[in-house]
Amino acid sequence: MPRDTTPLLLGAGAVGLLLVAAAASPPGRKATRRLEDTVSEYITDWIPTLLRKTSAHEGTWWSVQKNLDGNGVSYGILQWTQKSGALGRLLSAMHQADPAAFASFFGPSWARVLDVTARASMEPVDGAPLWAEPWAARFAAAGRHVAFQHAQAAEAARGEHMRAAIEIAQLLGVTTERALVLTFNRTVHQGAHGAMKPARALVGWYAEDIRRRPERANDVLAQYAWSCASRFRRTSAPGHRCFNNDCNILWSLVTSEYSELQADGAYAVRRVPVQGVWHAVTGPGSKPWSLYDLIVRRSSDILTDPELRDLPVELGGRAAA
Repeated sequence: MPRDTTPLLLGAGAVGLLLVAAAASPPGRKATRRLEDTVSEYITDWIPTLLRKTSAHEGTWWSVQKNLDGNGVSYGILQWTQKSGALGRLLSAMHQADPAAFASFFGPSWARVLDVTARASMEPVDGAPLWAEPWAARFAAAGRHVAFQHAQAAEAARGEHMRAAIEIAQLLGVTTERALVLTFNRTVHQGAHGAMKPARALVGWYAEDIRRRPERANDVLAQYAWSCASRFRRTSAPGHRCFNNDCNILWSLVTSEYSELQADGAYAVRRVPVQGVWHAVTGPGSKPWSLYDLIVRRSSDILTDPELRDLPVELGGRAAA
Protein backbone atom coordinates (compact mmCIF):
# COMPACT_ATOMS: atom_id res chain seq x y z
CA MET A 1 0.00 0.00 0.00
CA PRO A 2 1.38 3.49 -0.84
CA ARG A 3 2.66 5.30 2.20
CA ASP A 4 0.23 8.15 2.13
CA THR A 5 -2.20 9.20 4.87
CA THR A 6 -5.14 9.68 2.51
CA PRO A 7 -6.48 6.08 2.34
CA LEU A 8 -6.37 5.74 6.13
CA LEU A 9 -7.94 9.12 6.83
CA LEU A 10 -10.72 8.57 4.31
CA GLY A 11 -11.54 5.36 6.14
CA ALA A 12 -12.31 7.49 9.21
CA GLY A 13 -11.42 4.44 11.27
CA ALA A 14 -9.47 3.92 14.45
CA VAL A 15 -6.16 4.01 12.60
CA GLY A 16 -7.20 7.14 10.75
CA LEU A 17 -7.97 8.78 14.09
CA LEU A 18 -4.60 7.60 15.35
CA LEU A 19 -2.83 9.42 12.51
CA VAL A 20 -4.85 12.57 13.16
CA ALA A 21 -3.79 12.44 16.81
CA ALA A 22 -0.16 11.95 15.82
CA ALA A 23 -0.24 14.92 13.46
CA ALA A 24 -1.51 17.12 16.28
CA SER A 25 1.09 15.92 18.77
CA PRO A 26 4.77 16.87 19.06
CA PRO A 27 7.08 16.34 17.24
CA GLY A 28 4.46 16.77 14.51
CA ARG A 29 4.82 15.59 10.93
CA LYS A 30 8.04 13.61 11.49
CA ALA A 31 6.38 11.49 14.18
CA THR A 32 3.33 11.04 11.98
CA ARG A 33 5.44 9.74 9.10
CA ARG A 34 7.20 7.19 11.34
CA LEU A 35 3.86 6.05 12.71
CA GLU A 36 2.36 5.93 9.23
CA ASP A 37 5.25 3.83 7.90
CA THR A 38 4.73 1.26 10.66
CA VAL A 39 0.94 1.20 10.36
CA SER A 40 1.14 0.67 6.60
CA GLU A 41 2.93 -2.64 7.19
CA TYR A 42 -0.19 -4.35 8.50
CA ILE A 43 -3.19 -2.24 7.47
CA THR A 44 -5.28 -3.27 4.47
CA ASP A 45 -8.22 -1.30 3.18
CA TRP A 46 -10.86 -3.12 5.26
CA ILE A 47 -9.17 -3.05 8.69
CA PRO A 48 -9.83 0.64 9.49
CA THR A 49 -13.53 0.06 8.81
CA LEU A 50 -13.50 -3.05 10.97
CA LEU A 51 -11.81 -1.24 13.87
CA ARG A 52 -14.17 1.72 13.61
CA LYS A 53 -17.29 -0.45 13.59
CA THR A 54 -16.09 -2.53 16.54
CA SER A 55 -14.64 0.24 18.71
CA ALA A 56 -17.92 2.15 18.35
CA HIS A 57 -19.43 -0.52 20.63
CA GLU A 58 -16.38 -0.98 22.85
CA GLY A 59 -14.66 2.30 23.68
CA THR A 60 -12.13 5.03 22.94
CA TRP A 61 -8.34 4.78 23.31
CA TRP A 62 -8.68 5.83 26.96
CA SER A 63 -11.91 4.06 28.01
CA VAL A 64 -11.64 2.22 31.35
CA GLN A 65 -14.33 -0.14 32.68
CA LYS A 66 -13.93 -0.87 36.37
CA ASN A 67 -14.66 -4.58 36.92
CA LEU A 68 -18.36 -4.32 36.07
CA ASP A 69 -18.55 -7.95 34.94
CA GLY A 70 -15.81 -9.54 37.02
CA ASN A 71 -13.09 -9.19 34.39
CA GLY A 72 -11.02 -6.62 36.26
CA VAL A 73 -9.93 -3.68 34.13
CA SER A 74 -11.35 -3.49 30.60
CA TYR A 75 -9.41 -0.97 28.57
CA GLY A 76 -9.12 0.78 25.23
CA ILE A 77 -10.78 0.58 21.84
CA LEU A 78 -11.43 -3.17 22.16
CA GLN A 79 -11.83 -3.24 25.94
CA TRP A 80 -8.96 -5.68 26.48
CA THR A 81 -9.66 -7.44 29.79
CA GLN A 82 -7.42 -8.14 32.75
CA LYS A 83 -8.91 -11.54 33.62
CA SER A 84 -8.42 -12.95 30.10
CA GLY A 85 -4.77 -11.91 29.90
CA ALA A 86 -5.48 -9.72 26.86
CA LEU A 87 -4.78 -6.56 28.85
CA GLY A 88 -1.37 -7.91 29.85
CA ARG A 89 -0.42 -8.46 26.21
CA LEU A 90 -1.57 -4.96 25.31
CA LEU A 91 0.35 -3.35 28.18
CA SER A 92 3.49 -5.23 27.18
CA ALA A 93 3.13 -3.80 23.66
CA MET A 94 2.58 -0.31 25.08
CA HIS A 95 5.70 -0.63 27.23
CA GLN A 96 7.76 -1.73 24.24
CA ALA A 97 6.42 1.18 22.20
CA ASP A 98 7.61 3.82 24.71
CA PRO A 99 9.23 2.49 27.93
CA ALA A 100 9.94 5.92 29.40
CA ALA A 101 6.39 7.13 28.89
CA PHE A 102 4.98 3.90 30.32
CA ALA A 103 7.01 4.38 33.51
CA SER A 104 5.91 8.00 33.68
CA PHE A 105 2.20 7.21 33.34
CA PHE A 106 2.12 4.18 35.65
CA GLY A 107 4.63 5.37 38.25
CA PRO A 108 7.27 3.54 40.30
CA SER A 109 5.28 0.28 40.30
CA TRP A 110 4.97 0.10 36.49
CA ALA A 111 6.87 -3.22 36.39
CA ARG A 112 4.47 -4.66 38.96
CA VAL A 113 1.53 -3.64 36.76
CA LEU A 114 3.12 -5.51 33.85
CA ASP A 115 3.74 -8.58 36.01
CA VAL A 116 0.22 -8.76 37.45
CA THR A 117 -1.53 -8.30 34.10
CA ALA A 118 0.86 -10.69 32.30
CA ARG A 119 -0.29 -13.40 34.72
CA ALA A 120 -3.96 -12.42 34.22
CA SER A 121 -4.05 -11.90 37.98
CA MET A 122 -6.63 -9.74 39.76
CA GLU A 123 -4.35 -9.01 42.70
CA PRO A 124 -3.87 -5.40 43.84
CA VAL A 125 -0.81 -3.28 43.14
CA ASP A 126 0.33 -0.92 45.89
CA GLY A 127 -2.73 -1.94 47.90
CA ALA A 128 -5.34 -1.11 45.25
CA PRO A 129 -6.94 -3.22 42.50
CA LEU A 130 -6.16 -1.94 39.03
CA TRP A 131 -9.77 -0.84 38.44
CA ALA A 132 -9.60 1.50 41.45
CA GLU A 133 -7.74 4.78 41.86
CA PRO A 134 -5.06 5.81 41.25
CA TRP A 135 -4.79 3.13 38.54
CA ALA A 136 -7.99 3.89 36.62
CA ALA A 137 -6.91 7.50 36.11
CA ARG A 138 -3.44 6.37 35.02
CA PHE A 139 -4.91 4.00 32.43
CA ALA A 140 -7.11 6.79 31.09
CA ALA A 141 -4.20 9.23 30.87
CA ALA A 142 -1.99 6.67 29.12
CA GLY A 143 -4.68 6.15 26.48
CA ARG A 144 -4.14 9.72 25.28
CA HIS A 145 -0.48 9.08 24.45
CA VAL A 146 -0.03 8.62 20.69
CA ALA A 147 2.56 5.83 20.95
CA PHE A 148 0.15 3.84 23.11
CA GLN A 149 -2.71 4.45 20.67
CA HIS A 150 -0.41 3.05 18.01
CA ALA A 151 0.14 -0.03 20.20
CA GLN A 152 -3.62 -0.49 20.57
CA ALA A 153 -4.15 -0.22 16.81
CA ALA A 154 -1.35 -2.71 16.15
CA GLU A 155 -2.67 -5.20 18.71
CA ALA A 156 -6.19 -4.88 17.31
CA ALA A 157 -5.02 -5.33 13.72
CA ARG A 158 -2.80 -8.36 14.23
CA GLY A 159 -3.67 -9.80 17.64
CA GLU A 160 -5.55 -12.94 18.64
CA HIS A 161 -8.99 -11.43 18.03
CA MET A 162 -8.13 -10.56 14.43
CA ARG A 163 -6.46 -13.90 13.74
CA ALA A 164 -9.47 -15.78 15.09
CA ALA A 165 -11.91 -13.56 13.17
CA ILE A 166 -10.13 -14.32 9.90
CA GLU A 167 -10.02 -18.04 10.70
CA ILE A 168 -13.76 -18.11 11.47
CA ALA A 169 -14.63 -16.23 8.26
CA GLN A 170 -12.54 -18.67 6.24
CA LEU A 171 -14.12 -21.64 8.03
CA LEU A 172 -17.59 -20.32 7.21
CA GLY A 173 -16.51 -19.69 3.63
CA VAL A 174 -17.57 -16.02 3.73
CA THR A 175 -14.65 -13.58 3.69
CA THR A 176 -16.33 -10.30 2.80
CA GLU A 177 -15.82 -7.03 4.66
CA ARG A 178 -19.20 -7.57 6.34
CA ALA A 179 -18.19 -11.08 7.40
CA LEU A 180 -14.90 -9.89 8.92
CA VAL A 181 -16.66 -7.11 10.87
CA LEU A 182 -19.14 -9.66 12.23
CA THR A 183 -16.59 -12.33 13.16
CA PHE A 184 -14.24 -9.75 14.71
CA ASN A 185 -17.12 -8.35 16.72
CA ARG A 186 -17.76 -11.85 18.06
CA THR A 187 -14.11 -12.64 18.90
CA VAL A 188 -13.77 -9.34 20.76
CA HIS A 189 -16.98 -9.88 22.69
CA GLN A 190 -16.85 -13.65 23.28
CA GLY A 191 -13.13 -14.36 23.00
CA ALA A 192 -11.41 -16.37 20.27
CA HIS A 193 -12.47 -19.76 21.67
CA GLY A 194 -16.02 -18.66 22.47
CA ALA A 195 -16.54 -17.32 18.94
CA MET A 196 -14.87 -20.27 17.22
CA LYS A 197 -16.94 -22.98 18.91
CA PRO A 198 -20.32 -22.08 17.29
CA ALA A 199 -18.60 -21.66 13.90
CA ARG A 200 -17.24 -25.20 14.05
CA ALA A 201 -20.58 -26.56 15.21
CA LEU A 202 -22.39 -24.81 12.35
CA VAL A 203 -19.94 -26.06 9.72
CA GLY A 204 -20.28 -29.57 11.14
CA TRP A 205 -24.07 -29.29 10.89
CA TYR A 206 -23.74 -28.25 7.24
CA ALA A 207 -21.43 -31.20 6.57
CA GLU A 208 -24.10 -33.65 7.76
CA ASP A 209 -26.43 -32.41 5.01
CA ILE A 210 -25.09 -29.93 2.45
CA ARG A 211 -28.65 -28.75 1.75
CA ARG A 212 -28.67 -27.08 5.15
CA ARG A 213 -26.18 -24.46 4.03
CA PRO A 214 -27.96 -21.35 2.70
CA GLU A 215 -27.10 -20.17 -0.80
CA ARG A 216 -26.77 -16.54 0.30
CA ALA A 217 -23.50 -15.74 2.07
CA ASN A 218 -25.16 -13.30 4.47
CA ASP A 219 -27.66 -15.97 5.50
CA VAL A 220 -24.68 -18.06 6.61
CA LEU A 221 -23.50 -15.10 8.67
CA ALA A 222 -26.99 -14.72 10.17
CA GLN A 223 -27.02 -18.38 11.19
CA TYR A 224 -23.56 -18.00 12.73
CA ALA A 225 -24.61 -14.88 14.64
CA TRP A 226 -27.71 -16.59 16.01
CA SER A 227 -25.60 -19.60 17.01
CA CYS A 228 -23.33 -17.26 18.98
CA ALA A 229 -26.32 -15.69 20.72
CA SER A 230 -28.19 -18.93 21.45
CA ARG A 231 -25.60 -19.93 24.07
CA PHE A 232 -27.02 -17.15 26.26
CA ARG A 233 -30.70 -18.13 25.91
CA ARG A 234 -32.67 -21.09 27.21
CA THR A 235 -36.29 -22.21 27.38
CA SER A 236 -36.04 -24.40 30.47
CA ALA A 237 -35.34 -23.33 34.02
CA PRO A 238 -31.59 -23.38 34.81
CA GLY A 239 -30.38 -25.70 37.53
CA HIS A 240 -28.14 -22.96 38.89
CA ARG A 241 -28.54 -19.21 38.51
CA CYS A 242 -24.85 -18.66 37.73
CA PHE A 243 -23.91 -19.00 34.06
CA ASN A 244 -21.31 -21.78 33.63
CA ASN A 245 -20.30 -21.33 37.29
CA ASP A 246 -19.58 -17.63 36.66
CA CYS A 247 -21.74 -15.66 39.07
CA ASN A 248 -20.86 -12.37 37.36
CA ILE A 249 -23.30 -13.60 34.69
CA LEU A 250 -26.72 -14.74 35.91
CA TRP A 251 -29.69 -16.47 34.30
CA SER A 252 -32.74 -14.25 34.44
CA LEU A 253 -36.34 -14.85 33.32
CA VAL A 254 -37.28 -12.31 30.61
CA THR A 255 -40.60 -11.16 29.21
CA SER A 256 -39.29 -9.78 25.89
CA GLU A 257 -36.29 -10.16 23.63
CA TYR A 258 -34.97 -9.22 20.20
CA SER A 259 -36.33 -11.54 17.54
CA GLU A 260 -34.11 -14.23 16.06
CA LEU A 261 -32.11 -13.38 12.95
CA GLN A 262 -33.84 -14.99 10.00
CA ALA A 263 -32.53 -16.23 6.66
CA ASP A 264 -33.52 -14.74 3.30
CA GLY A 265 -32.46 -11.25 4.25
CA ALA A 266 -34.71 -10.67 7.27
CA TYR A 267 -31.88 -9.41 9.42
CA ALA A 268 -33.61 -6.44 11.07
CA VAL A 269 -34.75 -7.47 14.55
CA ARG A 270 -37.55 -6.14 16.70
CA ARG A 271 -38.63 -6.48 20.31
CA VAL A 272 -41.07 -9.37 20.80
CA PRO A 273 -42.85 -10.72 23.92
CA VAL A 274 -41.77 -14.14 25.21
CA GLN A 275 -42.77 -16.55 27.96
CA GLY A 276 -40.66 -19.14 29.73
CA VAL A 277 -37.37 -17.77 28.36
CA TRP A 278 -34.18 -17.15 30.34
CA HIS A 279 -31.29 -14.94 29.24
CA ALA A 280 -27.77 -14.71 30.63
CA VAL A 281 -27.43 -11.17 31.98
CA THR A 282 -24.50 -9.18 33.31
CA GLY A 283 -23.52 -5.63 34.20
CA PRO A 284 -24.25 -3.46 37.25
CA GLY A 285 -27.19 -4.58 39.38
CA SER A 286 -29.16 -1.41 38.67
CA LYS A 287 -28.96 -1.80 34.90
CA PRO A 288 -28.04 -5.33 33.75
CA TRP A 289 -28.02 -6.25 30.08
CA SER A 290 -28.85 -9.45 28.24
CA LEU A 291 -25.93 -11.02 26.40
CA TYR A 292 -28.38 -12.69 24.00
CA ASP A 293 -30.02 -9.38 23.11
CA LEU A 294 -26.67 -7.64 22.78
CA ILE A 295 -25.36 -10.19 20.25
CA VAL A 296 -28.57 -10.33 18.21
CA ARG A 297 -28.84 -6.53 18.06
CA ARG A 298 -25.19 -5.96 17.13
CA SER A 299 -25.32 -8.71 14.51
CA SER A 300 -28.47 -7.22 13.02
CA ASP A 301 -26.78 -3.81 12.81
CA ILE A 302 -23.81 -5.36 10.97
CA LEU A 303 -25.93 -7.41 8.58
CA THR A 304 -28.04 -4.36 7.64
CA ASP A 305 -25.20 -1.81 7.56
CA PRO A 306 -25.20 -0.15 4.10
CA GLU A 307 -21.56 0.94 4.47
CA LEU A 308 -20.19 -2.61 4.56
CA ARG A 309 -19.16 -4.35 1.36
CA ASP A 310 -20.23 -7.84 0.34
CA LEU A 311 -17.18 -8.55 -1.82
CA PRO A 312 -14.14 -10.69 -0.87
CA VAL A 313 -11.39 -8.74 0.92
CA GLU A 314 -7.61 -9.03 0.80
CA LEU A 315 -6.31 -11.62 3.25
CA GLY A 316 -2.59 -12.20 3.50
CA GLY A 317 -1.85 -10.01 0.50
CA ARG A 318 -4.28 -11.67 -1.92
CA ALA A 319 -8.00 -11.66 -2.57
CA ALA A 320 -9.90 -14.17 -0.52
CA ALA A 321 -11.64 -16.92 -2.44
